[in-house]
Amino acid sequence: MLTPWLRRLGCPMRAPLEEPIRGFSQLELLSVTLQAEGREGLDVPLPAPGKAETTLLESPFALKEGAEIRITLGFRLRQAVEGLKFTVVRKRQGAVIGTTEVMLGSYRPGGPYELVLPPERLPTGRLARDTYQVTGTFTDADGNELGHEAHCFEITKEWE
Repeated sequence: MLTPWLRRLGCPMRAPLEEPIRGFSQLELLSVTLQAEGREGLDVPLPAPGKAETTLLESPFALKEGAEIRITLGFRLRQAVEGLKFTVVRKRQGAVIGTTEVMLGSYRPGGPYELVLPPERLPTGRLARDTYQVTGTFTDADGNELGHEAHCFEITKEWE
């Protein structure tokens, strides 16, 4: 948020980090876990550095309709970040059906940090049973993308 103002004043800016982590320089995503009521946590597989996420989107995992889920994020930071925000975009058959933005706050370098996002209830009914693609994006107060993750799940009538 201060970066544009500091640039206008002519203040020297820090050089970007030389070695990116998972393709991004400031944030390393360590874990994404879905916690559903009455079930063990489901770890979302993260792609190895340099590998495409498309293979992760081809193998959805099953979630029961109407279940209340919480997303737990584990991450580490290389630099201080102001106004960290996590945006979740849910798609069904290619159409965006929902977007959620959660302000996470400001963090100093280090970690690992672990955050539990507010709970969400999955939809119910025959029409809700389908495969959903989810993309989560970390951004800072200036709107710079710091990291992202993508996964796929299928809403089913019962736990499989």
